Parts: sequence; C-alpha cells; structure tokens
Amino acid sequence: VTSTMGTVARSLPSMWRADKIIGKAVKAGFKWRTSDEALSKLSEETGELQAAAASDGNIEEELGDTLFAAVHIAQIYGIDPEEALGKATDKFISRFEYVENAASLRGLKINELEYEDMLRLYSRSKAAEKGEKNE
Repeated sequence: VTSTMGTVARSLPSMWRADKIIGKAVKAGFKWRTSDEALSKLSEETGELQAAAASDGNIEEELGDTLFAAVHIAQIYGIDPEEALGKATDKFISRFEYVENAASLRGLKINELEYEDMLRLYSRSKAAEKGEKNE
C-alpha cells in the first residue's frame, strides 16, 4: 500500500510541505466542513500550546500543531501561507524599525528602553500604519 502523503517531498520547506499535505488530504475528502471548524481547531491548538507552556509540556509539538492548523486555514481561504508569513515578517520589521528610530530620537538604543515604552511605541507604529492607509 502506498501513502498519498508519501509523494510529498520531505525536502520542501515545512510550511510548503504542510500546505501540500493538507491539499492531498482535502482531495481525499478529509477536510473541515466549514471555515469555522478550522478556526475552532486553531483555537483548540492554541489552547493546548498555552497549556503546554504553563506546565512544561511539549511546547515544540503543540507549536507545530498550531502552525499546521494555521496553514490549513490559509489553504481554506486561498492564501499562500509562505507569502502571508513573509508579509507579517516585513510588517514586524517596519514596526520594530519605528521603535528603533523613536529610541534614537531620544538618544537611546532600543535595548535601553523600558519594555513598556517599547510596547507603547510599537502600538504607535501600528496606529501610524492605519493612519497612512486611511489617507
């Protein structure tokens, strides 16, 4: 007996491999009936990750399950998870640079800011982005 999943190369980056594996499962009829079910699964996996972190459980395994569920949601909505993560990373870089620049204007390096100041500045960067998008 050959596995449907065995045809997906293990050498692929994990996010792409997960996307292909999920695609094969869906083609075989193994899929959520609604997007709400998939979102509930992501919530369940996030809860298990939180529980593992609180109890010295297997955080790596639970994080992997959470990421896999997120990739499944991406597929349901026709989103390339690699591209989505790339955009989120770029957005974080932009916001982090905002914090760095704000620290520099104060004559400080970012690691000299209090954590609460970093969070406030990070929130300001998000608000500034939204303001730019609304113009």
